Amino acid sequence: MINNLEFITVDNPVSMAELFAKTQLFETYLECFSEPPYEEYFTAEEVEKLFKNYADKGLIIFCLDQEIYRCAGFLAAVPLAKNETVAAIAAENGLAINDYWFIEEVGVGKAYRKHQIFSDMESELRKKIDVPKMLSRTKTINEASLAAHKKLGYEIIPNMTQRIEYQHLSGEIRSDDRVFMECAIK
Repeated sequence: MINNLEFITVDNPVSMAELFAKTQLFETYLECFSEPPYEEYFTAEEVEKLFKNYADKGLIIFCLDQEIYRCAGFLAAVPLAKNETVAAIAAENGLAINDYWFIEEVGVGKAYRKHQIFSDMESELRKKIDVPKMLSRTKTINEASLAAHKKLGYEIIPNMTQRIEYQHLSGEIRSDDRVFMECAIK
């Protein structure tokens, strides 16, 4: 286990803006999403805007390596109703929207993987929200993410998927299916 890690909760865009550059969040985000299985292209400005939005609508749990003041991991979540697209998909699949928070983004830097950081961040989030269930989404081929979620009790919701378009590193627009998983909190 790594001893110099601290979990910080961010719940407003101003705090998020202060932490974004200082903690090298963009660099950690690159490690998580510019390589397989995602291979997505994005700019620092796009990621910063996303995280300010998450902080405005919900919570971000940062895992900070205090020794080098670097983002070891992140988990951004919002009440499901605040993501209208995913809420509509959930409603079509019979989910009670107000019973869920939705994990928008989760990632752990390469050097910090296999140290239960996702589990610890998700546990921190559970302490701060008052709903019975969590909803998460990942690429259907992301075996590491699927396994990490399963360890925490998440189960795939049959037939609930979302087609996502993204800019591939090659510059072309691609799309793929993402699967949804749910987990009871209490």
